[in-house]
Amino acid sequence: MREKTLGRTGLKVSELCLGTMTFGGQTAKDDAIEIIKTAFDRGVNFFDCADIYCAGESERILGEALSDIPRDDTVIATKVCGPIGRGMNGRGLSRKHIISAVEGSLKRLG
Repeated sequence: MREKTLGRTGLKVSELCLGTMTFGGQTAKDDAIEIIKTAFDRGVNFFDCADIYCAGESERILGEALSDIPRDDTVIATKVCGPIGRGMNGRGLSRKHIISAVEGSLKRLG
């Protein structure tokens, strides 16, 4: 698998990024774990998820699938902004929402 530098971060990532939007929804957990592990075995180290994908289930599955792989060997991109809570602060790009979303994502990813 060819690698690229991710913007100006200095991170080396696989040329392909595996998206997890349907994991835990249209894609069953066991199938999703197999897809993630197969992708990693074939050189994919870059994974995309978001806290709103399947109400956070895609992050939980990704974290479980990567639990026996050193985290330094992977790059996980997740997103914030979407609604994850009730009320006016349960979405958006406020400091409160970003911190809450990051803490939730880290917990789900393990």
